[in-house]
Amino acid sequence: MRKRIVIGLGLALAVYATAALARPPIADEIGEFYVYFDASGNVVGESSMDCDGTYYQSGVLTSRYSSGHAFCPGD
Repeated sequence: MRKRIVIGLGLALAVYATAALARPPIADEIGEFYVYFDASGNVVGESSMDCDGTYYQSGVLTSRYSSGHAFCPGD
């Protein structure tokens, strides 16, 4: 019985970790931005962090993306 619980918890943890790793990246540095695309190449979402450190996100985050870094005064 105890062995089944341990195996079940191990499998649940493995599924959770895999799902967490599969998420698309988001902007997490000042000046960083991401643009997300659908399968046809259309823009469907964005995430960015402005020079003041405020995070913005809109639309859908997909596994197809392009990223960049904006110039912030003081860089």
